[in-house]
Amino acid sequence: MTASTYLPVSDISRIAVIGMGSVGAGWSSLFLARGLSVQACDPAPGSQERARAFIDSAWPALMELGLTASATPPHELLTFHASVTEAVAGADLVQENVYEKPSLKATVLREIGEAAPSQIIMSSTGGIPPSDLQADCPRPERLVVVHPFNPPHLMPLVEVVGGQHTAPEVVDWAMDFSRWMGKVPIRLNAEAIGHMTNRLQFALVREAVACLVDGMASAQDIDAAVRYGLGPRWTLMGSLLTLHLAGGPGGMAGILDHAGAAIEQWWTPRHQPNLSDPQVRDRLIQAAEQVSAGAATQAWTTWRDEQLVSVLKLQQQGRLDEPTHKAPS
Repeated sequence: MTASTYLPVSDISRIAVIGMGSVGAGWSSLFLARGLSVQACDPAPGSQERARAFIDSAWPALMELGLTASATPPHELLTFHASVTEAVAGADLVQENVYEKPSLKATVLREIGEAAPSQIIMSSTGGIPPSDLQADCPRPERLVVVHPFNPPHLMPLVEVVGGQHTAPEVVDWAMDFSRWMGKVPIRLNAEAIGHMTNRLQFALVREAVACLVDGMASAQDIDAAVRYGLGPRWTLMGSLLTLHLAGGPGGMAGILDHAGAAIEQWWTPRHQPNLSDPQVRDRLIQAAEQVSAGAATQAWTTWRDEQLVSVLKLQQQGRLDEPTHKAPS
């Protein structure tokens, strides 16, 4: 199979979106913003109404980020279908977003693979290795994981992960398509449960829970440590560049010589929090009430999405101003 087997990225016009929860609706918002037709399938009662409401609420942010010039969502490009077979008919690409239940994904991917025998299939799974997904999918060489981050219509990052049977050109195609959609794709060279970014994310979550259980600080102060101490730098650069700059003129070698032994002590967890422990669970539920100040989750989600636009615009400008992007003086 060669790259010419698949449509060029710029020729994609119709996408089947299977599963229209928050991830599927987020992808659909972005696809519509880019002028693509979406053929959706989700058997859950009320899914169509929820998806259209999601798209309406997502649209202002997409406009502000320059991802669409249309003042209103083109709902006429979104159609809902009663079955996977109907949804994939005539589609150039298939985006799968059903719940993270391996048996359900296996059934849906088998159905997609049989109904769409040649199209690339992108899965949004947050943690299932692609080789596992390929086990029941006909022609598994065209299945690739393209894992977005919440909210998927706004967050730039996607992880592109090929499985044991994924054709290399399909991974390349998914990287190109993601860039065409305005995403910042990263290619993972190895499979792992949870992929890579979730491993990074939940290492910090694990330590936050351990600090809460140890009584080191209040829930609000634990979150404030990330929000005001770590978050601003991480908006601009990752952990490795942060560590490199901490070494001053000596860079990475300098910080390792100066503080390597101390850092090893800092990053060794005192214990592994057990989330099935009723006491830990109760502490976390109480902590959620404290950090949210009792406000509804939807209110915080709306606030988050509105504020993310400003942060993402700052990131966009920051990437353009990076030293590597400037002409030598």
